[in-house]
Amino acid sequence: MRSIKNFYLSNRRRLMVERVKRKIDLSDISIISMNCIGGVMYYDLKQKFITPTINLFFTPSDFIKFVNNLNYYLSIEPTIAMGNDYPIGKLDDITLYFMHYNTPGEALKKWEERKKRINKDKIFIIMVERDGFTKKHFEEFNKLNYPKFLFTKTKDFKCEDSLYMSKYKDLDQLPDIIPGRHIYDGIKLVKAIKKAYG
Repeated sequence: MRSIKNFYLSNRRRLMVERVKRKIDLSDISIISMNCIGGVMYYDLKQKFITPTINLFFTPSDFIKFVNNLNYYLSIEPTIAMGNDYPIGKLDDITLYFMHYNTPGEALKKWEERKKRINKDKIFIIMVERDGFTKKHFEEFNKLNYPKFLFTKTKDFKCEDSLYMSKYKDLDQLPDIIPGRHIYDGIKLVKAIKKAYG
């Protein structure tokens, strides 16, 4: 049964990625993402990571804070220590969960390298309704001063800048929507990026 599911996910991923490649170029757009979605998009399109928010995640509160004070948080170097399973960083009052790194040194090196590549003239924000996302976070998301996009399972959080994923409406939070590339469902995220930056 697992092999059938893996076969389905693999083929769906391949087809979705090919479709997206024909529609968008991220080579000069810095995606600031609450979790791994931004990094996966660069990977799928075989483009350079021009953002430090790769292979890590934030809580919604910390992410909103980070985005609203981007210049400040990018001006300081995080302190990173090994957690139980992966490195965990502190960026002043923000916590960074480097879930796909093996050591604090590796996490710090990649963060510092990639933050220097940010194109501050073309920033796009991605949030996901998970890890404690609330109505307050939704309201703060709507006030963000950048082009943005939200993946949500809650009808009340639907907006022009969102993809409402009704099939998950009864879950406590959105599951991992990356493996089957549900991040590209309806190509709505791609259209939002194109609308912002052509």
